[in-house]
Amino acid sequence: MHFDDEFMPPKEMAEEFKFSEKAEAEHAVVMTYLTLLDAVSSLRDVEWYFRRYPFAGTPVTRYNHLTHCCELFFGRFYQFKERLKNLFDAVKRAVPNHGLDAGKFIKLFDKTFDDEIRARHGVHHRERFDEIAISRVFLMESIAILKPERGTENECRSLYRKAANEWAARTRHKADRMDEFAEAVAEALLKVCPFLDDNDQTSERK
Repeated sequence: MHFDDEFMPPKEMAEEFKFSEKAEAEHAVVMTYLTLLDAVSSLRDVEWYFRRYPFAGTPVTRYNHLTHCCELFFGRFYQFKERLKNLFDAVKRAVPNHGLDAGKFIKLFDKTFDDEIRARHGVHHRERFDEIAISRVFLMESIAILKPERGTENECRSLYRKAANEWAARTRHKADRMDEFAEAVAEALLKVCPFLDDNDQTSERK
């Protein structure tokens, strides 16, 4: 908390306290699991990004806002998958003979969120995400900006709201599904990690 306090005596900072390798490995399991929960929470946040457009009067168009939100949405699934791999690696270090089929679980995650993971890879390696509904927002918004006399602004807003609401609903649904994976992981960890048991006395305590 006070590592940079100028009034802290240098002697007190001379040696950093370290846990044993066993305690560090157990701690890593807990912390990497928390990163999974953070990924689910971050995905739920995206729903509200879709529901709000706070950029009126700025260069950020409704089309750009939708596209950015979609790309952010897809990225959350890749984050969860990579953090899931890190978690299973941490469990392997803490409990070498845990018996969990990590590969099967990750494949199930891939299959469940195949569309989102593929879209993420497409954005990362090829081009920006696009779909018909978002393209319609782009076209109508372009007309509204270039030819305001045509009065297409209201139609543009309507198309934007419809697309944004659909993506917000999709985000909420997918976050619920991702949460199920996080819960399944928690149940598996409780079965194979004795140090997570409140009654276990083998782990080091602070």
